[in-house]
Amino acid sequence: MLLSKIIYYFVRLLNSTYRYRYAGVENLNNAKKLGPNGNYLLGVWHQNLLHGIMAQIGQRHVCIVSKSKDADPVNYTLECLGQKVVRGSSKNKAGVDKGGKAAKEEMITELSSGLPGAVTIDGPKGPAREVKPGIVDMARKSQTPLIPFIPVPESYWSFKSWDRFKLPKPFSRIVVYYGEPIIVTNKTEACFEDARVKLETGLIDLEPKAYAEFSNWKKLEKMYY
Repeated sequence: MLLSKIIYYFVRLLNSTYRYRYAGVENLNNAKKLGPNGNYLLGVWHQNLLHGIMAQIGQRHVCIVSKSKDADPVNYTLECLGQKVVRGSSKNKAGVDKGGKAAKEEMITELSSGLPGAVTIDGPKGPAREVKPGIVDMARKSQTPLIPFIPVPESYWSFKSWDRFKLPKPFSRIVVYYGEPIIVTNKTEACFEDARVKLETGLIDLEPKAYAEFSNWKKLEKMYY
């Protein structure tokens, strides 16, 4: 717990130096109109976890966090920021479920109730920048529009981890870009895979667009809510 607290206060201190601007806000607003619950489900790369979390301060989401001890600081930070956290991990090498199925069902319940959601779609262990099918299934079962979500820092340190985790440098500018909503309307395998690919390619295509928005910094919105 002590380590989690230290990390949380360090992150809050660091975040106080960041400056955020938002692009593609119309896509977020459109997503709220498309589904029956008036919400959305953000899909973000694991490497953008930190500034992705901090960019959403002021808007409550439901998020899945691994049950591993390594994820305790993330869980603590999210809860301190007022987010709804469900914890669960995927099956281990022996095929034993570690709460992942129950966490997924709880996510679906919360999304169906109208709470927006956010998921690191290539976590917790990769492969990096490959969308796993879980988020698509959650979107389908809860009838929640998917949103490709890209927060990009202008300057950052990159870790030598599986995801090349990004830590924005102090006083960095950060552009937060929301992509076009994706609706998963059909239960067939082809439609399911089509939505997964759309989310993956949407994230890949959005990244250079997000970086290009630094040249339009003064025209971007300061807050989306």
